[in-house]
Amino acid sequence: MNTIDMSFQPDSYWPESLTPDQLLSRIRGKTRQEIARRIYEAEGFGALNAFLVKEGLNDEERSAWGSVGPWCLGGEYLPAMQKGEVEIARISLASTTSDQISVRARRDNGAIRYRIVGEYEEEESMRYELPFEQSDRPLTLGELIDLIDGACQAEPWCPGGILTSNWTAMSTWGCDEEEIIGFLSLSSPFYPQLDDCYRVLAEGWVEDNRGRETESE
Repeated sequence: MNTIDMSFQPDSYWPESLTPDQLLSRIRGKTRQEIARRIYEAEGFGALNAFLVKEGLNDEERSAWGSVGPWCLGGEYLPAMQKGEVEIARISLASTTSDQISVRARRDNGAIRYRIVGEYEEEESMRYELPFEQSDRPLTLGELIDLIDGACQAEPWCPGGILTSNWTAMSTWGCDEEEIIGFLSLSSPFYPQLDDCYRVLAEGWVEDNRGRETESE
């Protein structure tokens, strides 16, 4: 963790001028967002079409897009942003349908309020309970990790927060170490070191778990 600045803190989640990553982060579909980013990097915003940059798709568009492959639907069922809300981080799962989890922030009477939503928000048991719901300033990278891995579902399928529960589940299913680490990936338009930080934490968890398994043999 020596090269990762856990104290890094964005000045604001609502800068006067948005970066391309911040603009593209409003596209809920992961595949559309990735395609749009590649086109932007190669040809600029003028080359993007209306379908790619839509925040969300309607039922007919989702059905057509999903026929390309189930992975295209990742993120397309995330709930719409609330007024003034921004996505500050995204957790991507290497599942068949590339399920997505969105970490969001909005301003509320001088404070910043947070929520974490998945693609099955209509199910009460799938909603996330957060370790804290607001702050006065944008989170440091360390605080963002605390928010993510302190968030638990009402009826968790495995103990722990978003990161730990997935690592535990993958380990229980007999997945190898690279599969455990690679099942999740994190991204953020505000925290450039977020995924690097995640991999260090995941590798540390795997190492600790390997040690516990060795001791139990």
